[in-house]
Amino acid sequence: METSRKSLKTAILCISDVYLSRGLQLKKFYEARGDEVRVYTPDYSHRHKTRIDTPIKGVTYLPHRPYQKNLSWQRLAGHAQFARECRSEMEKWQPDRIHALIPANSLAREMAGYKRLHPQVKLYFDIIDLWPESLPVEWFQKTPAAVLWRHQRNPYLKYADELFTECALFSQVIHEQTGLNPEVLYWTIEDHQESIEPRLDPGRMSLCYLGSVNNIIDLDYMEQFLQALSDRVPVDLHLIANGEKKQEMVDRFSKIVHVIDHGLVYDPKRKQDIFNQCSFGLNLMKSSVVIGLSMKALDYLQAGLPVINSLQGDLKEWIDQQHCGININRDSLDQTITSILSIPIPDQLAMRQRAARFYHEVLSLDAFEKHLAQILDREEAASAGISTAGTNPVKTRTLPKPKEKVRLSRIERKARENRQSRDDLTKPAASSKRKTRHK
Repeated sequence: METSRKSLKTAILCISDVYLSRGLQLKKFYEARGDEVRVYTPDYSHRHKTRIDTPIKGVTYLPHRPYQKNLSWQRLAGHAQFARECRSEMEKWQPDRIHALIPANSLAREMAGYKRLHPQVKLYFDIIDLWPESLPVEWFQKTPAAVLWRHQRNPYLKYADELFTECALFSQVIHEQTGLNPEVLYWTIEDHQESIEPRLDPGRMSLCYLGSVNNIIDLDYMEQFLQALSDRVPVDLHLIANGEKKQEMVDRFSKIVHVIDHGLVYDPKRKQDIFNQCSFGLNLMKSSVVIGLSMKALDYLQAGLPVINSLQGDLKEWIDQQHCGININRDSLDQTITSILSIPIPDQLAMRQRAARFYHEVLSLDAFEKHLAQILDREEAASAGISTAGTNPVKTRTLPKPKEKVRLSRIERKARENRQSRDDLTKPAASSKRKTRHK
């Protein structure tokens, strides 16, 4: 449906250079709709732990205190500083729309506070990672620090006009924690039209590991997996990697398999050439990690490289349904190895075709932009009072002043209605004397 669209001032908030690719994709998307767009991000690189000395044109860099450890109070203090700086910039620029990537969780708190004072602004929260839930430290999840960290995010999500998550698993977790129902807006990467021309050696098994080697990667299981696999077939492991544990990975795995370290590879053609030599891409993370879709899995699927996967959620379901990889069985390593080695090369080539096709249809940049455009068109039509059949139009609302009772957002009202409907279905008859104990 075509509607008249006025140019909006859109602010995109992004806490890390690791996530900035999504921020820049959003910038292009909103500019294509006629918006004036500003991207705000820290002047400190999470990836390199140094000040950013090569700024990107069109990006505003705000102060962030330095830190060296990923899990540290210094990092969280820097996030809070950045969130306050963002709010100050919003007060100066007065945008019509704020698209905030979460984390940092403190951005949710600060932008909700801004929204309460400026109810006319369109506020979108885009949850692209779950902190602290995604941390591979199970005992930490129940500590006061984790509860406080989560509380920086969850109570403020209800203020969003639109709430997104980068995968369905995150949406499920947020729903269980808050009762809200986020829209899934999958993470995506830049599209590259490189030739998928596999060159597989039937006498060897070539695997690829792409990405950062950090504390969420299950090096212990990977070592067991490679040992069991190399006991049955010669193995080449291609590394396109960096990270604080990369050298440990090289040292441990070189004793088991033939490691080919390519370093960091940014050229799409060269990266595709490496993928073409491999049968599978490795996506093996610790079992406690709450992630439904990884960046490396996107690269693999785009390149038509089937995935050996340990994650639950979205990626696991896609592999089961689309037959574009292998989900490991942690209870039976031998069964996993047998499943991998029993796939003949013609079937591997068919898996590659399914992987590339699924990426194009569901996870590509084009699919991302079409989905987001549908959401915004629906919202704009609803704001203009235009009925859109088959959709749930966004209802306009007025937020209270800070000290007044908070009205429920559209998202929270829908969640409450859903819960009420379930309660009505499960409520005991009026004549029953049974009491329900609420925990």
